[in-house]
Amino acid sequence: MITLKEIAEKADVSIGTVDRVLHNRGKVAPDKELRIRRILKELNYRPNVFARNLVLRKTFRFGVLMPGPEQDSGYWRIPVKGIERAQRELHSQKVKVEYFFYDKFLEKSFLDEFDRLLGSNLDGLLIAPVLSRAAGQVVGRISGQLPYVFFDSNIPDAACLSTIGQDAFKSGILSGKLMHTLAQAGGCIAVIRLLPEDYHIDNRVNGFREYFRDRPGFRIKTYEANGGWGEEEFRALVGRMLGENEDLRGVFVTNVCVHKIAEQIAAFPQFAGVRLIGYDLIEKNVRYLKEGVIDYLISQRPDIQGYQGIYSLYNWVVLLAKVREKIMMPLDIVTAENIEYYLGMENEDLQDSLKFKTHASIQKEVIP
Repeated sequence: MITLKEIAEKADVSIGTVDRVLHNRGKVAPDKELRIRRILKELNYRPNVFARNLVLRKTFRFGVLMPGPEQDSGYWRIPVKGIERAQRELHSQKVKVEYFFYDKFLEKSFLDEFDRLLGSNLDGLLIAPVLSRAAGQVVGRISGQLPYVFFDSNIPDAACLSTIGQDAFKSGILSGKLMHTLAQAGGCIAVIRLLPEDYHIDNRVNGFREYFRDRPGFRIKTYEANGGWGEEEFRALVGRMLGENEDLRGVFVTNVCVHKIAEQIAAFPQFAGVRLIGYDLIEKNVRYLKEGVIDYLISQRPDIQGYQGIYSLYNWVVLLAKVREKIMMPLDIVTAENIEYYLGMENEDLQDSLKFKTHASIQKEVIP
C-alpha cells in the first residue's frame, strides 16, 4: 500500500499538505491540491479509515437539533427511532448521538439550543430547521469545518453537506392532483397553512395552488392555523371555513395536524362529503384514515430521514466518503386500503437495503 510519504514525494509537497487534502481541512494552494488529487486518483489510493480511527481511539459525537419528540402530536418520535437505530448499528464505530431538543413554537428555544449545540465541540450536526426564519439567520455561524445535514426541511443556499426529505413543491402538486380526483365538480378547496413559518410548508402550499392555477371551477382559499392550537381554536377555524364557503369541497392540511381538522369534520354534520388530505402516519391520523374521515395521507418516512442523516455524517466524518447532496424521500400515497401495508411493512428490511447501498457505494466514493 502506498504511503503518504510516497504521495508527498510524487507531488513535491509536504506530508502535512497531503494530509490536509485527504482530510479536507486547512488551506491548500489550488495547484497543489489538484496535483495531489490527480496522483491519488492515478494510484487508486484508499485510506484505511478503520485503522486510523482505531489509532486515534476517537469517539465521534454527532449533535441532533430538532423539535421535542412529543411535539406535533408525537411526530418527532418517529425520526428519533431512526436516529437511535443508526446509533445502535454504529456503536462499534464509536459514534455517539447527542440531542438538542427545542420548542418549535418558541424561536428563543431554538436559538438557545443552537448556541448550546455550537458550544459542544461536536464532529457533525443533524438539523431539522423547521423554524425557517430563525434557522436561516444563524446557520451561517456554523464553522466551515463542521459538517451539517438538514432533514425534514431545508434552508435555501445554506452550505450544508446534505439535505434529506421530500420535494415539498411536488408534494403539494401531488396533493392537488389527488384533491382534483376527489372533488371533480369544482367549488372551494381550503388550504390550511400551519404556523410557525416553515420553508417546506410554504412550498407545499405553492405546489398545491400551482396545480389548480389553470383549472377553472375551483377556488383555492388559504387559512392559517398554529400547530400549537387546542381543540377550541380548531373548532372555530372549521366553523369559519363552513360559514365563509357554502361550496366547500375539500381541505388540504399541510402537515401532521390533519387529525385536528378531522376531529372537527367528524363532529360537524355540515361537513359530510368534504374531502380531506394531510401528512404522516401518526396514530390519530391513521385512525381517521381508517374511518374514512381522511381520504389520503402523504408519508414522508421520517424514520428513514433520521436514520440516513446519521449515516450521512458517519460516511463523511468517519469513512471520509462523499455523500449525496440530496437524499429524496418518495411521495408515498397512503389510503385506508393500503395502510396496513405501511403499518406492517418491515422498516428494518428497508433500512438494511438503504444501508447496503450506502456501504456498497463507499469503494467508489471514498475521497478523493
